[in-house]
Parts: sequence; C-alpha cells; structure tokens
Amino acid sequence: MIESLELPWIFRDSATLGDGSEVLFDMYRASVIWHGQYQVVDVAASEAEPLGISLLYGSKLQIEAFEVGIVTIEAVR
Repeated sequence: MIESLELPWIFRDSATLGDGSEVLFDMYRASVIWHGQYQVVDVAASEAEPLGISLLYGSKLQIEAFEVGIVTIEAVR
C-alpha cells in the first residue's frame, strides 16, 4: 500500500510490542483529510497483517481522544 501511494520515507523508529520485544519500523509521511482539514501523519510500515477491527466485532468502543482520556470496550448483546 505504501508503494502504491508513493509515500515518502522519513525515518526509522523503534517500538515495544505487547510481548515486550523491540522492533524497528520504517516510517513514511502521508496526508489525510480529518474533520474536513488536511492533516500530515506518520505511517509505520509492517510486514505483519494488521489486527484490524475484527478483534472488536460485537463490541462497543468508546474513546475520549484527549490527554488522560478514557477508552472503554463493552460487549454488545
């Protein structure tokens, strides 16, 4: 996807995964339209399949998207 969009490479960054291991990611730059405004975002390249939304299927996800915001996930019956 990164190649097809011709995103420019910007740097390499490390991250700690859920199992505690450290990995390196190539980072690319992209522009998106968010709330009607163009935003520049960094994109991490990975060979792994993303978890995607399927993990949350059957759940209600609520995110307070600000510093010290609360994230809740509830099963929906």
